Amino acid sequence: MNKFLPVMTAICIPLTLMAQDSPDTAQTDTAQTARDRSVIVGFLEDNLSGAGRDIRIEGFKGLLSSKATLDALTIADDTGVWFTLRDVELDWSRAALFSGRVEINRITAGEILFDRLPVAEATTALPAPEATPFSLPDLPVSINIGTIEAKRVHLGAPVLKLGEAVDLSVAGSANLAGGSGAATLDIQRLDAAEGAFTVDVSFDGPTEILDLDLSLTEGAGGLISTLANLPGAPELSLTAKGAGPLDDFTADIALATQGKDRLTGTVALKAEADPNAPDAPAPRAFTADLSGDLTPLFSAEYARFFGSSSTLQARGQSFPAGGFELEQFTLSTQAVSMVGAAKIGADGLPHSFALSGSLKSPDGRPTLLPFGSARSMVDKALIIANYDAEQGDGWTALIDVDGYTQDGLSLGKAAINAGGTIARLTDNNGLTTLGAVSAKIDATVIGLVSDDPALQDAIGANPSLLTQLTWQEGQDIVFETVELKTGATTVAVKGRLAGLDAGLEFTGDMRLDTPRLARFARLSGLGLAGAVQATGSGSYAPLSGMFDLTAEAKGTNLRFGIAQVDALTNGSSTVSLSAKRDETGLILRAADMTTGAVTASAKGTLSSEAGALTLSARLDDVARLGFGLSGPLTLAADVSRASVTAPWQTEANMTGPGGSTARVTGTLAQDASRANLSLTGTAPLGLSNRFTTAALTQGNAGFDLALNGPLALSSLSGQVQVTPGARVVVSDAGLALTVERGTITLSGERAQIDVVTNADTGGGISASGQIGLTGAVPADVTMAFNGLTLVDPTLYSTSLNGNLAITGPLSGGAAIAGDLTLGRTDITVSASGLGGSGDIPEITHTGQTGAVLTTRKRAGLVITDSNGGPGASYGLNVTIAAPNQIFIRGRGLDAELGGRLRLRGTTQDVIPVGQFSLIRGRLSLLGKRIVMKEGTLTLQGELDPVVRLVAETQTPDLNVQLVTEGPLSALALTLSSSPTLPQEEILSQLLFGRGLSQISALQAAQMASAVATLTGGGGGLVGSIRNSFGLDDLDLQTSDEGGSSLKLGKYISDKIYTDVTIDSDGKSVINLNLDATDKVTVKGSVSSTGDTGVGVYFEKDY
Repeated sequence: MNKFLPVMTAICIPLTLMAQDSPDTAQTDTAQTARDRSVIVGFLEDNLSGAGRDIRIEGFKGLLSSKATLDALTIADDTGVWFTLRDVELDWSRAALFSGRVEINRITAGEILFDRLPVAEATTALPAPEATPFSLPDLPVSINIGTIEAKRVHLGAPVLKLGEAVDLSVAGSANLAGGSGAATLDIQRLDAAEGAFTVDVSFDGPTEILDLDLSLTEGAGGLISTLANLPGAPELSLTAKGAGPLDDFTADIALATQGKDRLTGTVALKAEADPNAPDAPAPRAFTADLSGDLTPLFSAEYARFFGSSSTLQARGQSFPAGGFELEQFTLSTQAVSMVGAAKIGADGLPHSFALSGSLKSPDGRPTLLPFGSARSMVDKALIIANYDAEQGDGWTALIDVDGYTQDGLSLGKAAINAGGTIARLTDNNGLTTLGAVSAKIDATVIGLVSDDPALQDAIGANPSLLTQLTWQEGQDIVFETVELKTGATTVAVKGRLAGLDAGLEFTGDMRLDTPRLARFARLSGLGLAGAVQATGSGSYAPLSGMFDLTAEAKGTNLRFGIAQVDALTNGSSTVSLSAKRDETGLILRAADMTTGAVTASAKGTLSSEAGALTLSARLDDVARLGFGLSGPLTLAADVSRASVTAPWQTEANMTGPGGSTARVTGTLAQDASRANLSLTGTAPLGLSNRFTTAALTQGNAGFDLALNGPLALSSLSGQVQVTPGARVVVSDAGLALTVERGTITLSGERAQIDVVTNADTGGGISASGQIGLTGAVPADVTMAFNGLTLVDPTLYSTSLNGNLAITGPLSGGAAIAGDLTLGRTDITVSASGLGGSGDIPEITHTGQTGAVLTTRKRAGLVITDSNGGPGASYGLNVTIAAPNQIFIRGRGLDAELGGRLRLRGTTQDVIPVGQFSLIRGRLSLLGKRIVMKEGTLTLQGELDPVVRLVAETQTPDLNVQLVTEGPLSALALTLSSSPTLPQEEILSQLLFGRGLSQISALQAAQMASAVATLTGGGGGLVGSIRNSFGLDDLDLQTSDEGGSSLKLGKYISDKIYTDVTIDSDGKSVINLNLDATDKVTVKGSVSSTGDTGVGVYFEKDY
């Protein structure tokens, strides 16, 4: 309703101006009119306008006269004008207001244009801290409005949501004084559609004569039938007419569509004198009799509820001394049958009542109900209520519903059982003085089923509500028990409710018990778990907003599904609150929280004039938050405001792990839009380790910053100094850096950086330039590599010199350009013995802590699925030069390369142009030196370069080519020949000049050694040789003393395995293994030196 308040206020603007009538309105001159426009109009526009509501007034005249006019008033929101008022005139008596009378001779408007509903304006404004005491309004003694007229009221299509606009004219009048009154209203459609609504009603107090004439007529597709969703929007007619004294008054009521009556009847009043006392005031009898076929007014699916006839009948009488008797009440449709009677005394308490009714379809099927916002059906329902003071003071009531369903929800059975007493209290003389009522109301649901599993978890299948209350006339309503039980929680309340004159203030106690908080997990969207118990006491007045509360909640092993929060709430947690709100403002007496990890407390006061808040908190160990740091964290803060115009004075101090400190002092605007704050302290760099594993940091940084202006980065200035000696470790690159100098200067949404570091391996990196802190994060940074030594002990070592410039948006699209020069570069081709071990399979870790998992992630030992997509892409234009001295050695390789390589494309798609090419090289194999003819080294997006080295030689029978190629970390050897032979034959011919079947065992061992040298333990050639000899195992072994031996193994049968080992000294050992069972093995051995051995082994997998 707040959105329409400006409309009503604007229409009644002159009513808000209190002044005496001018004795001569004609004396208002041009100067006065100009003054009205400049002062009053500005005042009204400024005070009526607000966020999303702009009010403009044109042509306002006659402030100090009894006749005020304005040419136009408009109300606009962010999308334009939505309400316009034109040609307004108000002729009234302002002096009458001082005697409590509203007297308006005439109020008219030429046009009222309501084009659309205003756009709802989101607001973040907090309510005033002060409560407003409740009081009943003072109504005027009399109202007299001679003429109300709007020649044209335009309602835009969006207003009534009819799909078309509506134009109306409105005219009327009203007066109310001395117990008499009259009102007229005439609304006519001005557009093509037919429609009229007229009301002419009057009542004369002294004669008690009532005259009523109400009429509504409209054609098909009319306004009312469309808004009421009548099927087909038919022609509609409604009349209610009657005239006469209240002692003999009858009103005829008729509702028709398409010219046919749907509901007709009468409402009548008639005085019936007592024959035994004809001069005494007579009771006034009343009757109501309405009936008809309502099915055409509803969708056809409701026909089973109404049937062809619906009836409402009532008969009774009211008594001159007060009270009334409802002798008969009947309501019936095809599905509903209800009868009742009641007698109410002059004191307002019942002497008796009886009501019985049922709802049930004649064919026993569920009945669709014609009321409620949701489509609902019920199998059957029953209502019974009884009380008779002559039989005692007890009363009972029952409502029973079976088989209720609506969209997404069903109830097997719902029942309300109620009972209590109604009594009249008497004094010592036997006179009735006060009434008293007691009630016990037990509402239960059995078999609640919801399609929403979150709602089902929270409510359960059988919720219940028990209420016990008492009331005595002139006293508060006392709630002895209000207890709500669901499958997840129990809420109990007791207390007393004061009357309307006290703002409906409730005073009492509350208790809540939720043993399984997980029942609310799906409803809240959080991973809730644990248990909560809460208690509270105090008072609350909803009409004024005043409260005085004290509450405490205790939790056990609370979980919220947020790792950082859950780390703080294990075990016992307690939260307590004591607060008060009255007409002076909000008082926070105490707010405390205690868990196994955190203690916090706050207190303060707040009003529109001033305020103060004190806060303190302590966390026992920040390691609980997973920041990679350990130690306590403390915070103390004070915020205060001395006056309504003063800003908030702010002071906060924090201490943390590793000697980190922070201090904030200064002022904050009342609306938090601006600040003048100083921020100083130190912080451990390790805080960044929580957010990235690309680089791990260690050390401290000091900061001295100022925030002066709007709460934006543009208002931040100052410096951040990294303490010399701080460390940065980039594990993926095997790089550890020590900071020599590090300064970040902030100013105007930019950060100027100046960093110099030294690497543990030699050389260093420096960076300078500026980075924007907003938008796409534009950068202009130069990185200098000063003899930076990069080392991977198993793969390479090199040094790097040159500069790289990073320019453009770091959020994506920046360019990386520059020239780098490699110093002496040694690339090692990894060598391992024949039969070297393979990759370690993925290991499943059980019971690992968060710290262990973090360490494994940083070491690259945790495989995770990432759906985040590729990171930012940067353009590349980088040249890497190395004229010579790129050495590749290992596995018999000895090659030198040189050249120039340019990296183009992007960081997501690197395009190398150029390569490092062979300068000289050879391949050594069992004393044979094979000259390399070709060699290249290129980069293809990884730090692992791609190598291709080709060596060629000849034997008397073959031309042999040995190609080593692939990623440097996984080179593969391929042998080819002309004419074509298997690789093992090529190697045998190359080394011994004869075929594989013609070499000796020692030569086979030598060849295996050569293969191990070339492949680094790769199984391709070894497997071919093993298969050629029909062996199950072929292995070249090396002793600690440097000797070598050849091992050949073969299964003689499924359970017998033998192997022969021959060393370089010609000694041999034969081993024989017999698998007696799955768990028992017998082993024996015989050596050429005569040594023998035998053993029995027991093995069991577990």
